[in-house]
Amino acid sequence: MNKRTFSMMLAILAIAGAVSACGDAGDAETKESNAVGTTAAVTDATDVVEDNGRSGVKDTLPAALDLGGQTVRFMVRAGDLDTSSEFIAEATNGEIVNDATFARNQAVEERLNVKIEFIPQNVNRHGGYTDTIRKSVTAGSDDFEVFADGLYNTIPLTMEGMMLDLQSLEYLDFSQPWWNQTFMEMTQFNDRNFLAMGELSQTMISGTFSMFFNKTMFKEYYPDDPTLYETVNAGQWTIEKLISYCTPLYRDLNGNGQADEFDQYGHFFTNEKTLGADSFTGGANISLMLKESDGVYVFGGLNDRAAKFYSLMDKLLFEDNNTCRTPDNNEDVFNTMKNGQTMFTTWMLTGVNYLRDMEDDYGIIPMPKLDEAQESYTSYCHDASSAFGIPTTESDPNTAAAVLEAMAAETYRVVTPAYFETALKGKYSRDSETSKMLDIIVEGVYLDVGYLFGNSLGHPIDRMRAILASSTNCDKAISTMTKGESMYMKNMQKIIEKYDALD
Repeated sequence: MNKRTFSMMLAILAIAGAVSACGDAGDAETKESNAVGTTAAVTDATDVVEDNGRSGVKDTLPAALDLGGQTVRFMVRAGDLDTSSEFIAEATNGEIVNDATFARNQAVEERLNVKIEFIPQNVNRHGGYTDTIRKSVTAGSDDFEVFADGLYNTIPLTMEGMMLDLQSLEYLDFSQPWWNQTFMEMTQFNDRNFLAMGELSQTMISGTFSMFFNKTMFKEYYPDDPTLYETVNAGQWTIEKLISYCTPLYRDLNGNGQADEFDQYGHFFTNEKTLGADSFTGGANISLMLKESDGVYVFGGLNDRAAKFYSLMDKLLFEDNNTCRTPDNNEDVFNTMKNGQTMFTTWMLTGVNYLRDMEDDYGIIPMPKLDEAQESYTSYCHDASSAFGIPTTESDPNTAAAVLEAMAAETYRVVTPAYFETALKGKYSRDSETSKMLDIIVEGVYLDVGYLFGNSLGHPIDRMRAILASSTNCDKAISTMTKGESMYMKNMQKIIEKYDALD
């Protein structure tokens, strides 16, 4: 599958902030659940956005498929903006993404003669409601037809026999561009898939890690250098290049003779054990668990690439006052960049929502590569992005599958262009170059088994986060990873055995 196809499958974004699903979020259970339907007048989905070639892409659902007015219930997260906006739009309000979401829901209901009901869970983008699903299926309850939950939390359920094999259902067509085929390949065992992800998973690309920079500050300090966009296009945007821009920028602004949070630096990185590590790991194309061509899995935290990565990150984070480290997290990671104290910071693409009031110009570029030998720019997407499943308690799974397929297809045609082309590239980008950078970022998203299955493997990314928490830990990185290798490989074998044991 070529990168352009992959990027188009992924290019559905919502605006939000996140903390790691691998940290202490755990299962944030439902505080309040109120069924939300789509009862307003039908809006023509094609009227929401201009045709960009996607509207003519046909799905394989039968043209005369009529579900007889049945109700199909989607249990979904709705604890913050980006989770709720994946599905819920109660009416049109003039906001293009909301209106596209509303039009999608109405179009599917009208086309299939079906009522779609959303059951919102008060869970944000970094959490999951795994226990709710488990309790429902274990009790044999008929609570929902489809669920959309955080991937990291949900994958363990696929090994407990609680979800149907989606490949066995009648209407789902995973060869279509609205499904993330790479995800399907990574999570397929014995030709079965129990989860799906694609354009309907809006949180997937809003959770793609990227680098933000203070464009005004860059022009001030490096007026004669190529622009960062030119550096990216030349394939020269690397961790070493980032370091070279950061080192000259330190200034003791408060004059106390100590490097502290009130000074000027090149780069911001939270000193909490969190997503900064994920962003650089993905950018350097470090796969924590590699699947060889013969199907054998190999731990990727000890190879030469990994060793070079630990050394470069030690230099960036802990030498020459390159980096300002404070406990700030989520939207607060942008504080120093917004006030001109740092030039660079990393976060998910959702971060554009926190920069609306930034006075200086800013830009967005891919995460830096490990080195120029790296073939392309790559990035992880957040591991709590929404994944879809159908429980084994569902009595009419093909009806649920038909609605899921139609929702994904209509998202591809309507919601993706509304957000990616109009909102993100138009409304939030401050220059045409950033728009081009977004294409590169999305094309570079890749999925790592070690990241996807982290909850079941023993949290290898958490060990990476701990390594990047101090210079001492960076120096001991190979030793630290070596201590975890045996556990990760044993757990990988257990994962395979659990899938083998499923009926």
